[in-house]
Amino acid sequence: MATGGGLLRSLGPNENLDIFDANNLQMNDSYRASCNAVIDRLVKFLQNNVPIKVKEVVKGGSLGKGTAIRDKSDIDLVLFLSDYHTVKSVKADMTQLLSTLENYLGRYGGCRVVGSTRFSIQVDVSCHALHEHNVDILPACDILGGHGTAAVYGEMARSEDLRHYYSASLVKLQLNFVKVLPTKVMSLIRLVKHWRKSELPSDSGKGRWPTSYILELIVIKKWEDAGRPERFDLKNLLHSFLQALVNYRDLKVVWYKNYDRLYTHHSPPYVIDPANPFNNVMDRCDVWDDVARYARDTLKWPLFRGI
Repeated sequence: MATGGGLLRSLGPNENLDIFDANNLQMNDSYRASCNAVIDRLVKFLQNNVPIKVKEVVKGGSLGKGTAIRDKSDIDLVLFLSDYHTVKSVKADMTQLLSTLENYLGRYGGCRVVGSTRFSIQVDVSCHALHEHNVDILPACDILGGHGTAAVYGEMARSEDLRHYYSASLVKLQLNFVKVLPTKVMSLIRLVKHWRKSELPSDSGKGRWPTSYILELIVIKKWEDAGRPERFDLKNLLHSFLQALVNYRDLKVVWYKNYDRLYTHHSPPYVIDPANPFNNVMDRCDVWDDVARYARDTLKWPLFRGI
């Protein structure tokens, strides 16, 4: 279940959320450097001690985007493999690739293997006594280097059975989408991550709850709806975000920065991955009515009195 006792719950209507973020959520330089050093050691191990030729490792997730909060962060380490040039070839060898990674990571003292999916090996690493990284390690191939995005999306349109295997290879597009955001939007994303961690249940046996990425995209949409301001009141946009969750059935969110309308045929509600026109990220959650209830309860907190 949720950890409970979230710090936001105790704040009054006159609290400054910028100060709250700086004092409770945002990593300082030394904290960030310590976390990066731990992840860099894991990256070097993957590059030099595993019998898989790795051309490049890209850091995704909250640490890669700059939206990590102090006590816990999620990281995707996408391994772009030298000997693979098509998604089809990666899929064909995925079971063996993951088995090899799991075997060698089990020998590495700096992390603990905790699970796997069809696409990744999952490990935990710690950089502080109270800070743990959940790391997904995903094999991929560089499909963007030699082709434009239009060609890649055309391949995906013709290869429905392979589409899920393209996601890791599109990580750079996801990172580029978030990294250009103003600092204040990053602060709002951290506040939402803190709310998610402290207020939403995490018991996977009782439904699939929204990932940080889904909520992050809704935050960005609400900021855009407000006119893309450089400066804004965090409390007001946090309120707007929660209202969007309450009214989730009305969500129709899509960006055409990387693809055109040809590929986006989704029934509402939808929030389409800005890097993948075939991926409605809302489908990952199957308890949206419960999410709406938690958001509705949060809007009754003292923090939002008077809005």
